[in-house]
Amino acid sequence: MWALLRRHKYFISIFIAVSVALLVIALASMRNSYTATSAIVLERNDTPMLEAVTAMQGDVRDRSAMETEMDIITSRVFIGRVVDAMNLVEHPWFNTYLAAAREAAEPPGFFDRLFGGSNAPAKLPPLTVQRDQAITMLLSKLSATRTGESLAVTIHIISPDPDLSAALANTVANTYVDWSRSLKKEAMTDAVSFLRDRAAQVAARIAQNEREIAEFSRVNELASDVRDDILRQRIDGMNTQLTAARVELAGVRARRDQGRIVQEGGVELEGTTLTSPLLASLRDNKATLMRERAQYASNLGTNHPQVLKADAELASVDAMISSELRHIVDEMSGEEAIISDRVQQLEAQIADLRATLRQRSLAEIRLRELERDLLADQKLHDLVVGRLGGLDPYAEVAKPSARVVSIAAVPTQPSFPQRSRIFAGGLIGATVLAIVLAVMFEALDMRIRSGQRILQIVGAPNLASIPKEARRWFGRRTPTLARLLEGPRSLYTEALRALYLACRVRLPVAKPIILFAAPLPKDGSAAIALGFAYSAAHDGIGTVLIDFDPPAPDRSGLAAVPPGRALGDVLAGSCRLVDAIQPVADVPGLDVITAFETPRGGHADRRVRSDDMRRVIEDLRTSYDMIVIHCAPVLILEDANWLLPFVDAVLLVVRFGRTTEQELTNAVSRLQINHAPLIGTVLNGVEANAQPGQETLGALNHRRQARAYLEV
Repeated sequence: MWALLRRHKYFISIFIAVSVALLVIALASMRNSYTATSAIVLERNDTPMLEAVTAMQGDVRDRSAMETEMDIITSRVFIGRVVDAMNLVEHPWFNTYLAAAREAAEPPGFFDRLFGGSNAPAKLPPLTVQRDQAITMLLSKLSATRTGESLAVTIHIISPDPDLSAALANTVANTYVDWSRSLKKEAMTDAVSFLRDRAAQVAARIAQNEREIAEFSRVNELASDVRDDILRQRIDGMNTQLTAARVELAGVRARRDQGRIVQEGGVELEGTTLTSPLLASLRDNKATLMRERAQYASNLGTNHPQVLKADAELASVDAMISSELRHIVDEMSGEEAIISDRVQQLEAQIADLRATLRQRSLAEIRLRELERDLLADQKLHDLVVGRLGGLDPYAEVAKPSARVVSIAAVPTQPSFPQRSRIFAGGLIGATVLAIVLAVMFEALDMRIRSGQRILQIVGAPNLASIPKEARRWFGRRTPTLARLLEGPRSLYTEALRALYLACRVRLPVAKPIILFAAPLPKDGSAAIALGFAYSAAHDGIGTVLIDFDPPAPDRSGLAAVPPGRALGDVLAGSCRLVDAIQPVADVPGLDVITAFETPRGGHADRRVRSDDMRRVIEDLRTSYDMIVIHCAPVLILEDANWLLPFVDAVLLVVRFGRTTEQELTNAVSRLQINHAPLIGTVLNGVEANAQPGQETLGALNHRRQARAYLEV
């Protein structure tokens, strides 16, 4: 977190500074508001007089009653009384229409005259509209509160004038007390008139009820007798007769149906309950004839005259049985009709008796209702007369339901804005917001800030971390060579020395050729190449630096190349190689060759062949122990890829906090296409305090101790 804050310290500082400036401007433009406070106490219980108005209240006010009182204080009707009492319609702070009219009446300002505007006279709206506006403004500045179950109500008024705040708070409290007294007096007067009218109405209704009860009892014969019991006994007896008749009717219908079924041949006569003396005699005769016929048929044959005679007699008996069955069925039908008529008569008589009994029951119920109404009216009349007798002597006396217990003092300090608290809160909020934004930017930031991240992305180690040059405000940049010479044991020089030592153990051949390049311009690859060559020469290694992308002399500290003595001239045959070599003053063993007089790809307009470049390098290799080549950015020009066949190692310079992960990946991909011998990277411009983790940076991890030791 500390590293993140250090990396974004400028953003956080500027954000906080701008936020504080805006906060100061806002606080300066805020108008002071003063809060005045008054307090009233609601009465715990009401006098007996109020019971006639509010109909039997309890001794203690409940929560809903308290909330109702507070809602009344903040109602528009009550606040309208306060507006009228204070004449706030004439106050421009509450009646905003007045302020608009006054502004319109002022002479046009400079900008109005400049843009052709004019202040047309504003017409005030009707007085009722102005009063409503004043009520709305006062309601927005008024609040009524209470603590817990307390009966004390605190009234707060906010306004830009302390005297006005106190006057309004006291007026609200006093007006509420006076208004509650007047409302109670009006209600009490109305209650007295109501109770008197009600008493007269109840007395008239009592007399009317008594007359109705007497008349109703006479018409319905509701005197006390035993007629109701006799009716109920008769109904029970008839119900018994009705049940027996219905049972008998069901039996007759069943026998009749059996007879009809036997007539139709559905069943045999022997399996039924149908019987009569004649029918029994005929059935016996039929049985005797059937035995005789069976005997004749078995002895004489079926065609014998005796058998035929027996068949004739059986047919005659069957005809007589059928005739008797019809006679029985007809008798049963007649009996069914008689019993059915008796059932209907019993049902009709029972229904009439029940109707009579129901009518008498309803009449008794109605009589009891009339008696209850009479009793209720009598009690109500007694209650009304009693209340009226107790209320009337106090008709001109009314006690308010609240009293003022605290008057508002004139406030001396504004309640808003509390500038110290707002400033402190704004400062803390701006700081927290700046840190949150910094964290968000950090999450979205894909720039390289550690060698470990480089190893994760491209798989190549970071051989050295070069510290960022410490510059003073508005100070000139120190040339690279001067920086090396002035601080031979500085953190910067030691970091370059660490790079040289790390490369020395990784170089595959003697007299190596090392190429330095960067993904994009302004990554400091020229300074790193010069510092690396300086460290090698300082170690006694004869070194030559070939710069294909030289910086300006005031940046590098090297002398400008004389006209006609660049490497391009050597390759063109217009100059000898020995004449293009320039020794570096004060650095024995270090020479510099500038590739072209024109920087940034000056060879593009010359015909430079690879064979010529190979011969130059071979000639230099015979004279020097190490050749350091610095070329243009990999993602801009193809110089690096053109020089790859001639070099033994490649170092890619990455700018701390500037080179992105995508740029590094693209540069490595471009070099790997041509099988570049990439041995590592150099992280340039490192800010040790802005590292995302505890990375091993050598002396950069111990800057204070190193500076004290090196006396830098």
